[in-house]
Amino acid sequence: MKSNPFVKKNLAAALAAAPGAPAAELRRRLARVRWPVYRKPKVCEVTVNYRCNLRCVFCYNPADFHASDAPPADMKDIARALYAGRRSGAWIASLIGGEPTLRPDLPEIARLARKMGYPLVKVCTNSVNFSDRTLMPRLRAAGVNMLDVSLHGPSAAVHDRLVGVKGAFDRVVATVRAAQAAGLEVGLAQVVNRLNYRRFPEFFRFVFGELKINYYNIIYGHYAGLMAGNAALLRTRISSTVPYVRRGLAHIASSGLPSFARMVVNFPPCLMPEYFNVMADWELPSSGEAQEELMLPDGTMRGLQEMKAEGSAKVKGCRGCLLYDRCKGVEKSYIKLYGGSEFKAIKALPPQELAAAWERGA
Repeated sequence: MKSNPFVKKNLAAALAAAPGAPAAELRRRLARVRWPVYRKPKVCEVTVNYRCNLRCVFCYNPADFHASDAPPADMKDIARALYAGRRSGAWIASLIGGEPTLRPDLPEIARLARKMGYPLVKVCTNSVNFSDRTLMPRLRAAGVNMLDVSLHGPSAAVHDRLVGVKGAFDRVVATVRAAQAAGLEVGLAQVVNRLNYRRFPEFFRFVFGELKINYYNIIYGHYAGLMAGNAALLRTRISSTVPYVRRGLAHIASSGLPSFARMVVNFPPCLMPEYFNVMADWELPSSGEAQEELMLPDGTMRGLQEMKAEGSAKVKGCRGCLLYDRCKGVEKSYIKLYGGSEFKAIKALPPQELAAAWERGA
């Protein structure tokens, strides 16, 4: 394996953010990280296809999305999107779907992203296709240095029910271990919903403690597509999930390690203000600042912050909030289901439970 030029700077940044962190454990966890953790994450998301080989009941895409006959994104559009992302300051290329590994030319896309200068190129995957033992080496050789896997519970009973395919949990765990053995970093995404939120502390003990995963997207589900159609099965008040998410995140906080990424997604800051610094997807687009970019399969480009702001609104409890002018508010689909009584103005930010590795860095 090639030497890692980021080791010293990443370790220094992490220790500056969390001076009490165990250096040996930090060094071990940073060994596969070949990009600057001392920079605030900024992503360009490229949707490379529509097709998917799972049947996730919480998917925000419509019911026929996975079987769509629509052609995958054109390579020229993908190149244009990646270039626009670099121009706007993005340094993370996130290849998403559908299921990106259903594209035979995925390594070519990854190679293009690396040539454009993205230090982090990740593939967001459900892991099923990695039963093909040649896939991971081909992606790694093309420049992919992270797999962002989907795992929605601490056991097969939870995960397989949510994704609609028996054996999917075992496939994800095998892929995680194989990726780590191959020198790839692993990120993880979980959609929090009624069927899994009470298992969240157990889930985090497993993924942080046993699997040693460092990067997370803990997402409160978006009530659109299949998630909206299955709302009777999946929906729960977001405030009901918060105590369990807090208990899960406490595993990182108690370790003394900092966060390497913004990990709490689609939770308004007022529900967990002590994790404000590691929250994503809550801000309105800043005037004059380049947004993170999303490319849809038809080649359409959208600013992520602008798109999410369009689907959100302020509620009565937002008035007088310290973050009122920065926060997009609450998703309109959620307000339609539950109203806005759970959300209250933040008058002062409490001390943060987790240090962020980029807080004192460049």
